[in-house]
Amino acid sequence: MFTKYFLSAVTLVSAATAAAVTTFDADANTNMAVYWGQGPDQQRLAHFCEDSTIDIIPVAFLNIFPDQVNGGYPGTNFGNQCGPETFVNKDGSDSPLLSNCQFIGPDIKTCQAMGKKVLLSLGGAIPTNQSINNDESAVAFANFLWNAFGPEDATYDGPRPFGDAVVDGFDFDIESEITGNDPASQYRGYGTMIDTLRIFFAADSDKVYYISAAPQCVIPDAHLSQPIETAWFDFLFVQFYNTPQCSARAYFDASYGRVGDRPSSISFDAWVNFVRTKALNKDVKLYIGLPAAPAVTYDPEMYIAPDDVYNLIDLFQCRYPKEFGGIMVYEATYSEQNLIDNKPFAAVVKSQLTDHECAKPATLTSSTVSSTSTFSSLSIPLSTENTSPPTSTSASMAGMHNSTFTVGPTAPIITGSSPIPSYNSPGIWNGTSSTGVNSGTGSLTPSHPASTGVWNAELAILLRPSP
Repeated sequence: MFTKYFLSAVTLVSAATAAAVTTFDADANTNMAVYWGQGPDQQRLAHFCEDSTIDIIPVAFLNIFPDQVNGGYPGTNFGNQCGPETFVNKDGSDSPLLSNCQFIGPDIKTCQAMGKKVLLSLGGAIPTNQSINNDESAVAFANFLWNAFGPEDATYDGPRPFGDAVVDGFDFDIESEITGNDPASQYRGYGTMIDTLRIFFAADSDKVYYISAAPQCVIPDAHLSQPIETAWFDFLFVQFYNTPQCSARAYFDASYGRVGDRPSSISFDAWVNFVRTKALNKDVKLYIGLPAAPAVTYDPEMYIAPDDVYNLIDLFQCRYPKEFGGIMVYEATYSEQNLIDNKPFAAVVKSQLTDHECAKPATLTSSTVSSTSTFSSLSIPLSTENTSPPTSTSASMAGMHNSTFTVGPTAPIITGSSPIPSYNSPGIWNGTSSTGVNSGTGSLTPSHPASTGVWNAELAILLRPSP
């Protein structure tokens, strides 16, 4: 994303509760995702959730990763919605993780009661050095995200920036600087993070969680194409801006961003082909990502007006009824300030999505959604030591395995089956590990030809098989 940071005083806005909500449907082709957190003089999150046309809100950004701060807490920036105070690391040093974001947590719960899905977005354009050192760091990062932003766990004594609010998942908007010194650093660890988060998601039967990504329109995306091929994503908010030759603008002007003699055009068809042929989740939903106003991008020409947006919807919503998921807009404040016939940009585009003859919208319910649940946290350990007796848990490991699975006597025993076929190997070992976080030998249960991958020795679960 093109990112601006605003750190002025918090604007106080009262939040209203909707009397009727739209039940979120991940399979609809009319969904509207709108990023929030980096708008100029932005209003509270709850204010934007009063808009019934928004379905998904990625909260932006957790922008500093643990390996860039020597393994301490990661860093966040939500513009004017937090004070300058930060959490203190376990070693007593200051961290970049903001601790005074008192309205975001309550507002997340307000938004969820209105039927919205709220994701925490990781990355953004600043700083430019975001990366993960190795798979062990990736597992540790996922552990932190779950403990800090997932269901509360009485045994966890670390920070919870949003209090008792629980996000609906995580968005990966990785835009670190591309260098030739260590090409793998552009994508290393993200697949492992997602696979680890999926294990946590599966252990909470009370809630559905989602993983999204916001790749650039160029294929392959330097940061996210590899994780998309190896990990299970639900939504891809492809940024059809910032890169001229594959942007939405290029669809209307074949000379815009042209490289050589090849005409430019929006790369949505190419992304559909990429998903069909290479993505682990062949059913992942593709969104057309657009700037909400000319000021969002470095080139105002990349903004396209609603009339042109309709032409894209008319083409792709009908051409790809299975893959097309909706529109992503960056960003909420810019959208609200860009009024078309007295309606925000995102609201106008949402109407175009739902009113089209190829629309498959979600359903409207007559009561406010509200739910509470208790959860005992599952922590993915980083060592091979385990002296406690084994326990048993039943879980549906969506996107992880395609057979009944179990792990051996040195680790907590997990049993279950996956509704989503993915890997050829059941990927479960009898308490020892293969190539990856730890090394060793083991035998598959049930028996299956061995495969290499990223393993966790204590839970003995395949996190991601090698290509």
